[in-house]
Amino acid sequence: MGTNMEDLAGLVGNLSIAAAPLHRGQEPRRSTGSHPVSLQDAVRTLIQSTNTITSQSQSIRSLTDDAKSSGNLSITEVCLLSEGIKKLTDIASHLRATVDELHEATERSVIRRLRSLGNPCETVSRILKHFDRQIRNIVRNVLNHTSDRDVLWKVAEECYKQATNRSGILDADDYFIALEGASLGWPYDSDFESEEYYEHENRLDVDEGYATAFQLQVEHRSESRRKERQRWTDFWVRVVNNSPAGPTLFYPPASFHAQHLRFEAVPKYLFRTFDDASSGISDQSVIASIASISGSQRNSRTDILTLESRTATELLYAHLDKSCFGGEASDNLMSWTSSLLFAIQYAVWRLTIRRCSTSDIKICVVDTRDFPQGQFAQDIWLLQAYEATAKRLSNQIRGIQWMFDSRLERGDYYNGEYLSQGAVNITSRSCIVSLEQLIQAGLFQLYPEFDDPEGRRQWTKRVIQLRQNWSAEQVTTDREIELAVRIARNCFTRFEANDIALVLLTFKNRRCKAQKRTSNVDHVNERLPGWADKPDEVRRYWIATEAINSSHHMTLLDLLFLL
Repeated sequence: MGTNMEDLAGLVGNLSIAAAPLHRGQEPRRSTGSHPVSLQDAVRTLIQSTNTITSQSQSIRSLTDDAKSSGNLSITEVCLLSEGIKKLTDIASHLRATVDELHEATERSVIRRLRSLGNPCETVSRILKHFDRQIRNIVRNVLNHTSDRDVLWKVAEECYKQATNRSGILDADDYFIALEGASLGWPYDSDFESEEYYEHENRLDVDEGYATAFQLQVEHRSESRRKERQRWTDFWVRVVNNSPAGPTLFYPPASFHAQHLRFEAVPKYLFRTFDDASSGISDQSVIASIASISGSQRNSRTDILTLESRTATELLYAHLDKSCFGGEASDNLMSWTSSLLFAIQYAVWRLTIRRCSTSDIKICVVDTRDFPQGQFAQDIWLLQAYEATAKRLSNQIRGIQWMFDSRLERGDYYNGEYLSQGAVNITSRSCIVSLEQLIQAGLFQLYPEFDDPEGRRQWTKRVIQLRQNWSAEQVTTDREIELAVRIARNCFTRFEANDIALVLLTFKNRRCKAQKRTSNVDHVNERLPGWADKPDEVRRYWIATEAINSSHHMTLLDLLFLL
């Protein structure tokens, strides 16, 4: 944990827990040595004592069962037991109060550390006070379900998620609506129907200068509120990015040179193919960039969007133009794709190039809804943001403009690339499967094209070829459905099997047999988000899932179609 028991002791103040039971009014024992008894030691002693009491209570339960079955307690015994029960109840109440104080101490300590990471302004401090109970609940829940080293960043992530979600329990509107409700009389309360109110309303109608000045006040007030809301989000971004072992989010600062750009929602699933020769670290717990493991920890926690434009452009170019088997020590980016088709063909190609075992090549799958906003950014978004700078550098850095232009203009080579920064913690929110597992589950039976000897030697060009070959509309056999579901169940156990099966089946352009049920597809196409426009298989998956979700009758088995 980022905090220690001395922090907690300072917060608890006079709270002390001794091994021996205290009588009412008795002062707790203090250490007489040079070092006071730590809160941690006191809690450990109390646990040891209560373990003995718990053991004794088992014997009492046995005797109680006998008494209940026989019912032969005398009135004297009943009265004596009643007095004992009262004392035990009192002790239990004191113990419960102590536990509650310990909870508050730990929660306050974590919150204090979070505040120091985010350095809140006065407005944010007031909002923090408003949401004190909700934040403490988040802290308590994380403490109950996580390890020491992960506490701060997990709390920070959850708070950030709840603060940026319109239905989140930390949505700033909950604070500002209440605040604005308290000042409904601005500038004059209509309910009060005062003279000033009627005069104000009349002047708005007849005095153009007054009306203009008042409108400027309204706009200024609205802008002020918008900035105050933004400070709440900015605070949690700082907390997340400063949390030890936490993520580094993409988050455009107010001064960002492409303010018109906004992050779109990312695809539901992102995939990353890797092996021992891949850059950075990729394993069951983390996907980490080269910079995050090369000793430049400070740089790895710096959002690329906060860097000077030239530096950011050079770093982006260096990553996107690097070899598939290495990279520079300054590279803080890691690549993902929204296309499982692309990830599989990349895996087959790496297998052929490296001549390693199929068990050595792995694919990581994440559900992006489990991660905070800004964990992943589309390469196109970043390329557009730094395109002008790349043009200015074209005479100094060979190939930079060609790379930017080719990625932004050649749609046939677009494979839904997304980037992450620093370290991405994927424990308990990812699924890693080897190429060997996919093959054993039936991948080459579902798509023999992946096992083509000539096709194995190519990567991006092979993906283009497969998309072209699979663009013709076709029906789906029961055998294909069976294989897709089997692969999903055997290899992607963390995710809904039917959903992953649909991802696999949408590599091809399929139409369901029940044509009359697909009339809503045109309407679904109208809502197509930018990230789902390409690659083709990602668009098909999105259209299929939207059509299924909008129907009360269709299922995966009768709606395996793509138009």
